[in-house]
Amino acid sequence: MSSFRDLDHDWTNVLGRVSVVNYDGKTILDSFVYYPEPVHIIDTDERFSGIRWADINPQNGVSPFSEVQAKLGELLRDRVVIGHDIEKDLRVLTLDLAARVLQLQGVARSATCLKFDMSVRDTQKYSGYRKYANPGAHQGPNLKNLALRVLGRSIKQGPVSNIEDAVATMETYRKAEVEIDWEQEQ
Repeated sequence: MSSFRDLDHDWTNVLGRVSVVNYDGKTILDSFVYYPEPVHIIDTDERFSGIRWADINPQNGVSPFSEVQAKLGELLRDRVVIGHDIEKDLRVLTLDLAARVLQLQGVARSATCLKFDMSVRDTQKYSGYRKYANPGAHQGPNLKNLALRVLGRSIKQGPVSNIEDAVATMETYRKAEVEIDWEQEQ
């Protein structure tokens, strides 16, 4: 029996928060992240990220990126991972899917590689959902449109919620699971 994990992250270039839910939409991991070494974060822009400066302050018990990344490596290893525009999520985690290597960032200056075997399914790339993309969209439908059209409910109405996005992604996957698996098996 396969295990499924859904991954959602906030921020474009660095990880600020990561959330993982299982196949049934139950939260497995929800963690804010801080970076012990200086990272140039100009603004968290809470309206779009859902993250406040206090959320990533190490004095508030936030986990360092290296710990969260290692935990994710273990959670995702040998799994089928579901995401929406998942390549962006994997890139921010320094995960090279083609090489099957996770570049673990530790205290040492050089990165450590963790080998893994993982398959991904991307709801944004599923051809059956392309019809829900905004006109002129090059990458497929956004999650908000997909949730409305496929699940019949609105998301992203209030503050940004990784968990809400992760659950919606998993549910849209489950609606076309057989077809997505057939189309995207590697």
